[in-house]
Formats: sequence, C-alpha cells, structure tokens
Amino acid sequence: MTKVLKISLFIYLAWAGHTLWANSWPVLDSLNNAFHNATTDSGRIAVLFNVLESLNYDNVDTSLLISEKLEELAQRQSDTVSLIKIASQIARLNLVQGGYREALKSDQQVYTYAAAINDTKNAAEALNRMGEAYLGLGLFNDAYINYQAAIEKSEEIHDSLMIAIATYNLGRLFKATDQWTEALRYIRRSMALSEQIDDKLGEAYSLHDLSEIYLEQGDTSKMLESLQTALSVAEEADDNIIKPQILTKTAEFYCIKNELLRALDHYNMAFNIYKNQSNITAMASVNLGRAKIAMRSGQNQKARNYYEGALEVAKTYTDVKLLMNAYDGLATFYERQGDFRQSLDLFRKSQFIEDSMRLTNRNEAFANTQMEYQMAKKDRAIQALNQQEQERQLQLKNEEFLRNVLVIILAFVGLLLITLYTNNVKRRHANQILVKHQKEIEDKSHQLEKLLSMKDKFFSIVSHDLRSPINALTGLLDMLDKDNLTHEELVNVTKPLKKRLSSTSKMLDNLLDWAMMEMDEIKIHEQAISLIEVVQENFAFFHESNQKNIQFLHNLPDDIMLSGDKNMLDLIIRNLISNAIKFSVEGGEIRIDADNADEKMVTISIQDNGVGMNKDQLDRLFDSKILYTTRGTANERGTGLGLKLCKEFVEKMGGKIWVESKEGMGSTFKFTVKRSDLPDEGGEMDDILPGI
Repeated sequence: MTKVLKISLFIYLAWAGHTLWANSWPVLDSLNNAFHNATTDSGRIAVLFNVLESLNYDNVDTSLLISEKLEELAQRQSDTVSLIKIASQIARLNLVQGGYREALKSDQQVYTYAAAINDTKNAAEALNRMGEAYLGLGLFNDAYINYQAAIEKSEEIHDSLMIAIATYNLGRLFKATDQWTEALRYIRRSMALSEQIDDKLGEAYSLHDLSEIYLEQGDTSKMLESLQTALSVAEEADDNIIKPQILTKTAEFYCIKNELLRALDHYNMAFNIYKNQSNITAMASVNLGRAKIAMRSGQNQKARNYYEGALEVAKTYTDVKLLMNAYDGLATFYERQGDFRQSLDLFRKSQFIEDSMRLTNRNEAFANTQMEYQMAKKDRAIQALNQQEQERQLQLKNEEFLRNVLVIILAFVGLLLITLYTNNVKRRHANQILVKHQKEIEDKSHQLEKLLSMKDKFFSIVSHDLRSPINALTGLLDMLDKDNLTHEELVNVTKPLKKRLSSTSKMLDNLLDWAMMEMDEIKIHEQAISLIEVVQENFAFFHESNQKNIQFLHNLPDDIMLSGDKNMLDLIIRNLISNAIKFSVEGGEIRIDADNADEKMVTISIQDNGVGMNKDQLDRLFDSKILYTTRGTANERGTGLGLKLCKEFVEKMGGKIWVESKEGMGSTFKFTVKRSDLPDEGGEMDDILPGI
C-alpha cells in the first residue's frame, strides 16, 4: 500500500468516526485502533467493512467515500470476493440516494465478477438491484427483464428470500404502470413467501405497497391498518429504507383525512431520515407533500418555495416523475393564486412529460411485441433444426456399428503406439543414466589424476625440501661427533643451518595446515585480535631471518581490532610477508597498511616493490586446482601452498583476498577481515620497527 493511500484511508476513517462521535465513539475508537494496527491490505479491508456496518445508512456520503477506498484496496489485491461485496454496497448506497445510473454501473460490475466465479447468489442480487435502478429511471421493460432473471437465478439455488424480494419488486413495477390487479397478485404472493420464511421486513415492504393499492381502491381503513403494521415492523427491525416511505404514505393518509398537523409530523420524520441518507430526490418528494399542507394552511410563500425547490432537484437529477409532480403542484398553486396563464403553462409541461412517458411505454410495448415476434420466429427455426437433427441422428445410428469397429481398431493401434513410446522413453532414460554415470566416472577420474599429481608434488616437496636440511644437520652432527670443527667454524655453519631449519619448520606448518584443510579439520576460534600486535610479531621475526636487508614499514593505527582466528590471521600475514620477501630485491621495502573506513570489514594490504607479475601469473595465482610456484629473486624455491592457505583461511573468516600487480613495479596483496567491537587493549607502536 502506498503512503498516499494510507493517509487517505486514515482521513476517511477519522471522518467516519467524527460523524458518529456522539453515539458510537467506543465502537469506532476500537475500529480505528484495529485499522492502524493492521499490517496487510486484507486486514485493513476487514476493518473498513466493520466501519461501514457501524455507519449503516445513517451517513450515506461517508459510506460511499469509504466504499470507494475499499474498492481501490480490493483491486490492488485482485480480491474478487471483496470486490463483489464492495460494489454491491456502493450500488445499495447509490439506490438510497437516488443515483440510479451509478447503481446500475456498480451492479453490472457485480454481475460480471459473480458470473466469473459462478456466484449465483450475488448474481441474483445484482439483477434484482438493476431492476430497481431501471424502475427508478422509468425503464419498465428493462426492470421487468431483470426482476424475472433474478427470480430464475434464485430458483436455481433455492434462495427463498431473494425470490420473495424479486416477486415484491415485480408487484411494485406493475403498481408503477397502474396495473393494480397484477400488482396486488404479486405483492400478496411476496407477502406469503415472506411469512413462510419468517421475513418480517419483507412483510413490512409488502404491507406498505398494499396500502397504496387499498388507497387506489378507496379502502382507507385497510390502508391505515397496513401502514401502522408496516411501521411497527420497520421500527423493530431498525430499517431506515422502508421506514421513511411508510411515514410519507401515512402522511398522505392524514392529508386525505384533513388531519394536517399529523400529516406534517409524519412528513417531517420522513424528511429527517432522507436528509441523514443524503437522498436529495426523496427529500424533494417529501417537500411536495409539505407544500400541499402549507398551501391548504394558507402559507403560500412556503408552499411556493417547497414546489420550486422540488422542481430544481427534479431538473438537476433528471427525475421525470418528480418533475411531473412538481409541475402539477405549481400549476395548482398558481391556479389558486388566480394566475391562470402561469398555471396553464405549468400544466402543459406536466402533460407533455406524461404524454412522453406514455409514448415511451407505448414504444416499449411495441418493442416487446417485436421481440415476441422475433422469439416466435426463432422458436420455429429451432423446431425445424430439431427435426433435421432427429433425421441426422437416425442416419448416424446406421453408421454406429462401423464407427464402433473403427474405434476399437484405433484403440488397439493407440495402445500399441503407447507401448512402443513407453519402451522408447525407458530406453532413452536408461541411456541418459548411463551417459550421466559415464560422465561422473570421467569427472572423478580427472579429480583423481589431479589428486595424484598433487600427491606426487607433495612427496617431491617433502623428499627434497626436508632431505637437504636434515642431511646438512646429519653431516654437522657427524663432524661434531668426530670433533673436526673449531668454535668459529661451528658458529659460521650453525647460523645458516638455523635459518634453513626455520624455513623448513615454516614449510612443515604450511603442509600440516594444508593437510588439515583438505580433510576439513580446521575450525575457526573467533576472538578479538589486535592487528598491530600480529604485524609487530611477524616484522620482528622476518627482520631477524631475512637475508635481503629488507625494510619493513607500516602506518597502522593502534586501535584497529579484528574479529577472527588469531592463528589463521598470523599464518596469512606471515605467508604474504614471506612471499613479498621472496620476490623483493636486495634492500627492498615491504609496507603494511589498513583501510578501516568500512563499518564491518577492515582491508589489510601488504605491498612490495619487487619484480611484480604478468597477467598469466595473476590468473594462475589463486587457482585452487593447481599448486603454482616460481623461484624468487635469490633463486628461492616455494611449495605453492602459502597463497592457497591464505585464500582458504581468509574466506573461512568471512573475507576475500586479491592481488594488484604490474610486472617490474611490485605487487600489493589485499584481504579483508571482520572488524571487532571490542576496544583495543594493546600499547602504542612505532611507525618503523627499531633497528630496521
């Protein structure tokens, strides 16, 4: 959900809460909290549905605004069920306000959604509401078609309530077209259905419409009895849809009885309900009744204001029936005022509208006749086609035996083909498995060859690099045993031998680490490490052991603390310094720096100004499949294990390693290590070690 949509929804929710502050604050406060706490669009949709239920039809404008926002949320989720529910609510709200065209648009969407998911119940309800909208627009033929379709859909799912409602609406339709006998028949049928399913509200609607029929028949006592019963049921059900209609009809009854104060009270109650619903056309219709009472009470200006206000509403909302009644009322008003010309003009306008409606009804009747003719024509065509179909079926029966034989033959051939295909698939699958196994064997063979090659190199290293210092040590011991060396000769021989043994020890450490790494036996013991201490120890060691008079430099802050395995870090730095010495010339320079700009990782660089490397050497340097080594500037030999171990250990500690080099310009090895949050406990260190 976007931020703008969230804010909009909060505003509309707050508006709804403010509208009902006085009566429903605890409920809306709870709903408002639930809306803010909802973490998904589905949760917000559920909360806003609860808000609509709280509002009911007491504030139609606010309900419509919330429904529109609900529709946006449901469309974002492609939630068809919620879209049906929301569009149905929008249609109902528009019907209450007299927005028949808007209601039609919403219900057409409902019908489309419902048909897509085979929701017959909502499809039937949409058809019924479309009938109401067409009835409100005066399109009686369309209203009749939709009501009948609603009944048919409801019968499919045995929905007795919707059958009763659509039947009642058909009675209203016949009443609107002055077909009183048909109207009475349908409304009584609807009332009987409502009694069977204990639908009290349905009984109230039927009683209201029966009162109009009784009025038409001149039976005012039955009219009043029906209205009083209907009002009692509507109040018990707290239904504000039929209640104002009953109040309006009761007011008309009291006008007939010349009880004007009672009539005005009922008109006022109906007007207030319509006002809360923002039903402008219904309010204008009530004002026509108020105008009659005002005119009979001698309040001519008030009567004129009511009539003219109703006329403006009728024109604005294109309500034909309201427009005709407003013209009739104004015509009567001006006639009583003695302005016969104005009265005649208004009466003609009313008659013109009535004639137009009759013409429309006549055109609809003609259209219905045409439709019936076309349907009859189609029925005859269908009968002819049915007869042809019967003849064709008879002919097909004669061919049935031959077709069955052909089907059996085809089935046998198909079974044979399926068997052949299955065998072929199995054979290809077996071949694929063999090819896969052969490839695996070849891959393992290549791996074995590489391992054997590595083993040969390993033993070559052990036999050569270990034999030389051991032979030298053995010879020295023989000479000492025979007492053939002077003290000065012993000192001169011991110093280089010690260096060779130190180098051999370092090589053995690398071999041991490499073997453990190959067996995946090395475990990381993570701890806080002072970088400067590790560098200082290695600089001190190589300062004593190197023969090339190398300068060791650093520019490290004292407070850099790393997180990792100290032994691994020491091995990485020792091997990289040893490698830098190997490829540095006499009097060269090796520098260690650290970049701690990153919040999580420290980048350590070891730079020399030696011979550098070409692109081919760089590409092979960290290749895990080979042990790559070259001789140093003093013809030093290597095993190729040092850099391999560096790469493995750096990656095990969560870092990465790389090299930057140009031939003849030296090399810079860089690797990253995690930063530690612990403070540095080490002391200060000089920029250049003493004595270097």
